[in-house]
Amino acid sequence: MRSPVIVLLLTASASSAAGDTPVYKLVEDSALGIELAADRRVLGDKHAAALATCATAEAASGAVFWLEINRAGTVTTAKVRGSGKPAIDTCLATALRKANVAEKLTGPIVLVGHIDLKIPDRDGYVPSPRQSTTPVLLAPHGAKWQLTVNHLAYTSNRAADIAQGLDATSPAIAACAPKRGRSAEAAQAIAWSDGKAIVRSGTPAYDSCVAKALETIKLPAPESALWMKLAITDPAEPLAPRTDRAALSKDQALRDALTTAVRSRKELLLTCLDGRAKATLTKVSLALTGAKAKVSKVSTGDAEADECVRKKFGEVAISSAKPDDKLELEITLVRE
Repeated sequence: MRSPVIVLLLTASASSAAGDTPVYKLVEDSALGIELAADRRVLGDKHAAALATCATAEAASGAVFWLEINRAGTVTTAKVRGSGKPAIDTCLATALRKANVAEKLTGPIVLVGHIDLKIPDRDGYVPSPRQSTTPVLLAPHGAKWQLTVNHLAYTSNRAADIAQGLDATSPAIAACAPKRGRSAEAAQAIAWSDGKAIVRSGTPAYDSCVAKALETIKLPAPESALWMKLAITDPAEPLAPRTDRAALSKDQALRDALTTAVRSRKELLLTCLDGRAKATLTKVSLALTGAKAKVSKVSTGDAEADECVRKKFGEVAISSAKPDDKLELEITLVRE
């Protein structure tokens, strides 16, 4: 479920005539260490005046931000990227370092989101950072932990390219698993990269290892950046069924789990079409055996793309299945 968004509108000058001043909209999208609520903001108003002075028509697009805030409510790290102008990003980051938290914290938190800019003489806001809440599961490669990207925000990137980059670096991420220790449990994490990555999950050695792996993902432009909300779980199918009906039959539950397995990997599978103009991916057939699902049939019109789909999907453990359960299912998958 996507976190609630909290919005703060900021104008460059209180004395400017209404409607002729660039206006920033700061949106708190996700967090680690605190629950976002629809009826309140995490940040107080201490930074508002400084942030508003950064509003300018020179910005080419909105930006993403990353804040680390200590238990006392003081911002210790502020990163902003995406406006298209380094000076504007720097101004925004400097302003956000003045931010405060209006309520008492029980521990340090990470807050991420995006900043939009409305310019009066243009038609609405400049382009906003893009977001995706389609889960992307990273192959665990036999490791203890599997990472799932549940929320992604990015500038000057394509979601498919990011998914492909994550897939390529998944062996290095899987190799970090031992650094969590034997007694570790499933956890949430949050990550940032603007070419230099930061990961926070509460386990510094593991976070440093994953950050190093993420830095291998190529960002296409100087203004590129991304943040990700992550789940660290046992290597199994972590998503809930698409229905919560208590009376769901065993057959229906298995069908739902297989559909979810394909749906959650949609963006990753579609990367197999990159560079293959005549290939199409509209459906795949899965076979369930030994409590694991794999692609039994796929026809993109390109043999290499077919093999890519089989490889990227791999074998997915279906937690609701027993070893002797058998099922074959064709699942529609189209590019939206």
